[in-house]
Amino acid sequence: MQKNDLVEILAALKIEERNHLLQSWQDRGRVRNECFLLARFVIEYLQNETPIAFSHEAAFTYVFPGQKWVENKLPKLMSETLKAVRRFVAIETFAAQMTEMQQVYYLQNFYNERNLDDKFEMGLKQIESLRGKPEHSFSSDYYHLFLLEKESAAFLSARNRKKDDINLLNTIRALDEYYFVERLWYTCVLLNQNQIAPVGLPLINEWIPFDPNSIHLRWFFEKSIGKILTHSISILSSEGKASQKELIEFVELLSKSESNINSTYLNSFEAFAISYATLRVNQGHFEYSNVILDLQKRRIESGRIYLNGKIKASDFQSIATIALRLNEFEWVKQFLEYHQTKVLGSMPSEEYYQYNLAQYLYYTKEYEPALKTLLTSNYEDMQYKISAKILEIKILWEMSRRNNSDERVAEFLENKVEAAIIYFFREKNLPATKKKMGKRFADTMKRIIHAEGKRDVPRLEIILQDIAKAEYIAERQWLTKLVEDLIAQNKKG
Repeated sequence: MQKNDLVEILAALKIEERNHLLQSWQDRGRVRNECFLLARFVIEYLQNETPIAFSHEAAFTYVFPGQKWVENKLPKLMSETLKAVRRFVAIETFAAQMTEMQQVYYLQNFYNERNLDDKFEMGLKQIESLRGKPEHSFSSDYYHLFLLEKESAAFLSARNRKKDDINLLNTIRALDEYYFVERLWYTCVLLNQNQIAPVGLPLINEWIPFDPNSIHLRWFFEKSIGKILTHSISILSSEGKASQKELIEFVELLSKSESNINSTYLNSFEAFAISYATLRVNQGHFEYSNVILDLQKRRIESGRIYLNGKIKASDFQSIATIALRLNEFEWVKQFLEYHQTKVLGSMPSEEYYQYNLAQYLYYTKEYEPALKTLLTSNYEDMQYKISAKILEIKILWEMSRRNNSDERVAEFLENKVEAAIIYFFREKNLPATKKKMGKRFADTMKRIIHAEGKRDVPRLEIILQDIAKAEYIAERQWLTKLVEDLIAQNKKG
């Protein structure tokens, strides 16, 4: 045991959890009094507002008042206390996460082992009620329903109820349901990952070992969870070919099933839909933008998007960006202000706010304030670092287009574009897709600047075609409009 293990694990507990630990140990006598005293000493030490080094001598005197120091006596006690704290954490964490289905299973198991037949009989009625529920909380609930059916079959068989065949069939059906949920859920997760970073998966029919359309499996696939899983797989495996109508139908199915499916599942399926729609937007199908924003607003209103009251930095940025592209400026302003101190990420919340405020100022054509705001941070978060480089180029482009623009702005813009090209080429820690998107954006900006300087319309038209053909390119919509406007202006001139 490391000398600070006990201190570290108690420090990780919340204040109310520490108090609960001491109270339970004191009331129930689950540990020796010396362990209780040592834990109390460490907790009091952790609550000290003036940080001081942990003193083994002080701990020994607190636990063994009036006794002389004995070598290894305190380390042994610390080891014993650490084991007791770990046991408390394991039990409390498990109990806090236990669902109704799990509670019923452990109670039924207890009743069966202790021959409490009447109690077990009452539990059978509760199982029937749980079995009749449209959905369960997590995939583990499907597993525990299988265990409950298995426990019930054994109970009834041992008491000669002559229903062993039916009871066993229920057990098998519950096992099948657990398998389908687990197998299809992880299939959805893998397919969603494949959208972000393709891994060369075979055709979906080649690696799903059953047919969801089989009449023998209707009992599962006609349930809400079965419909959602198969619909999700259909979209995620379509390789970008699922239509906007199909996606909207999936979103509507999620909305109708909201009361029948656990929020953790629901949140993930909504994230899958957003991931697919984002892929389509990045491919140039901008009509999917409304689907993304509607879903994100629903997640905000329901609270599903939050983790301990905070929003993830990636969601914060993507929501602000898509809403700004749809010109919902007032909504974005309120969204940013509300979440200014509520962003979860590797940087302080204020820095995430500053970047997205710069975005807002850019879209409302306040370019100088946008640039000043953008440059208030170094953006250690990789995604924000990439986005800041691209946004800075966009702001400088708009500033350089003004009639009274300082020539130094155009020069600064070219320097920033060159720096971005070098960054995206050299940076090894970028995900492959983001690297391609960023580099293609910077390369395209360099071509645009040179073609515009020569008023070369044919070259601009080639650039426009290349933007449309590009599999990966950041800011496709903005680049497309920029080049279209330049072509139109130069043709007029």
